[in-house]
Amino acid sequence: MSIGIKLLDRYIANEFWQPLLFGIGIVTGVWFGAEQLKTIFNLVMKSGVPIHMALTILGLHLPEVIVMTIPIGVLLATLLVFNRLSGDSEIIALRTSGVSFYRIMVAPLMFGLFTSLVSFGLNEAVVPVANRTSKRLEFLALYKAELPAGQANFTYMERGKDLNIDRIFFIGYYEGKNLSNVIILDFTRAKLVQIISAASGLWDNGHWTLNSGRTYVLSGDSDITRISRFDKMVIPGLGQVQKALSTGKVSPKEMNLIELKNYLDILKSSNSMSNDLLVRYYQKISQPLACLIVSLAGAPLGLLARRSRSNLGLIYSAVVVFLYYALQSSSGALGDAGRITPLLAAWLPNIVIGTLGGIILYVRAK
Repeated sequence: MSIGIKLLDRYIANEFWQPLLFGIGIVTGVWFGAEQLKTIFNLVMKSGVPIHMALTILGLHLPEVIVMTIPIGVLLATLLVFNRLSGDSEIIALRTSGVSFYRIMVAPLMFGLFTSLVSFGLNEAVVPVANRTSKRLEFLALYKAELPAGQANFTYMERGKDLNIDRIFFIGYYEGKNLSNVIILDFTRAKLVQIISAASGLWDNGHWTLNSGRTYVLSGDSDITRISRFDKMVIPGLGQVQKALSTGKVSPKEMNLIELKNYLDILKSSNSMSNDLLVRYYQKISQPLACLIVSLAGAPLGLLARRSRSNLGLIYSAVVVFLYYALQSSSGALGDAGRITPLLAAWLPNIVIGTLGGIILYVRAK
């Protein structure tokens, strides 16, 4: 019996690969096509970028899109496979021979676990490197120069425990330990009381040394009451600002999970947490695990279509996939806007599809 069960698992698992690749290919083509083809057109036709470099940049965007479309491909594959097994009465035959519905679910479970691991590996090891390389090549293609190592127009808000802004740091340009065009706004009880501006600066061991600047002292009515010049000013205790400055030049899609977590810890320490960054952080976990959840949920959903309604089964599969895609797009936007919590925004598609599948699984297994 155990040999037969192993053959059953292998048989069902082998059924997944063709619809999985088909689903990923179709969804990736739709998701990837319109936006990226527009980018390629602009690079080649408007900016004069060589076609081979434009295609290389296009290819480097592909891993990020594949990670987003793998759960949809898994869901579509599971729906189609179990719709076919149900339509061909193979599920009925297995149940009649004494195989429980829960036991049949082992194959999609292993399939979902495998694709979750692949998705997580791509998202952590491949996507950040590909996105950084793409940005560098795109800058090289457009400006015929290497991407600057520094960062321009950096802004950092330092908040107190009461969440009021204590200081705002503006930096015109930063590279290495060198700062240019520095402006620091000091607040007391939400009122601007001092402005420090400097032409240049240098950071070392958590403090900044500003050069050739001015200090403006303001009254409670925001009138300037005193202006003083300085050749050099040392401001201590700016370690967190420096960490944010060093990390902030990299976007979330260029960070792996640990790097993004460290950056969020920096923002949290200054009470400057951002909803969109939190959504991206939770999605780095929820998106790969979505493969496992939708594979388990898709199986009972795929069984809803009967043999006599095979066309209805395909339509039903398309509706479920569209629902997942719509939830994935809308929940992220709602989380970025603060309408729902970032954690819920990242997990909502998995929760909805998983709950639907769980209810149907419970009913079918009786």
